Amino acid sequence: MLLFPLALSAQSISVSQIDLALPDQPLAQAWGAAAANPRSVEARANVASALLSANRLQQAEWAARESVEMDPSNARAQFLLGWTLTREYRYTSETLDCLRRAAVAIPEAHLAAADVLSHQGSNAQARAEVEAYLTTGASAHRRTAQVWLKLLAN
Repeated sequence: MLLFPLALSAQSISVSQIDLALPDQPLAQAWGAAAANPRSVEARANVASALLSANRLQQAEWAARESVEMDPSNARAQFLLGWTLTREYRYTSETLDCLRRAAVAIPEAHLAAADVLSHQGSNAQARAEVEAYLTTGASAHRRTAQVWLKLLAN
């Protein structure tokens, strides 16, 4: 009987509920900028962001991986890769590592990490990630985070 609430929480906690409000740069413009400056991490991350906005997840993953390879310390690149992998239902240690590296600069990474952890069955750690998001002072997804805390309390 204990497994049912855990499964319910994992199914109820998903980054697909969160609108990231990614920059509204047209894909063609992002590709053009990346082609003009192929060594730019930001240009490649902008391609990943545009592809993610268009729900072209495999291509977004490819572009995000390229930006991470160019600069593994870039929080935005790590975030885009981790978020994309989460949207692809890939709840792996790689996904979690990307999100944890990004969370230093991008509060929403905590919420995506909570999604991964809840699907891994680590509700206490997922709750800690949601609480970490709330302590950042970010407010865009505060309501969602509060709902998730209630779900993770079970």
